[in-house]
Amino acid sequence: MLDKNGIEIKTGDVVEITGAYFKNDNGLYFVEHSDGDPGWCGKDHSLRKISKTGKISTAKYNICFWPIMVITNSWMKRAEAKRWNAEHAEIVIRTDIDRSKIAEHFKEKAEGMDPEIERLSWNFGHDCQCVKDQIERKTFLENVAKALTA
Repeated sequence: MLDKNGIEIKTGDVVEITGAYFKNDNGLYFVEHSDGDPGWCGKDHSLRKISKTGKISTAKYNICFWPIMVITNSWMKRAEAKRWNAEHAEIVIRTDIDRSKIAEHFKEKAEGMDPEIERLSWNFGHDCQCVKDQIERKTFLENVAKALTA
């Protein structure tokens, strides 16, 4: 998917959402998963909220999807919010935010996969497709971390 300036949004990018129906959906996020990422089967971008300094939020409601997913018990409010977001909500990639903490996040996720890869290798052998998939995912996460620090 593209941001409002026509730039492709990819995993690791820092984005800002503005004009959303619910105030909590507006703000700075980093793209944690995108369509086509190894191990991600969604078509939307999965976003995690960050501060202006690049610190990853630990708040209870710190995840968003783009296009914005609306979850509420009122079908009328949900329809109104979806219509509003389609007309007014915008996403733009921001390059002026420190991405070092985001790079650390991806590096830690990659390092955390080692025990699982080792266990799968013991159980199924190194040539098993599940082991190859996990190694591909780990390599992808390491490459995202490297790209963020470059």
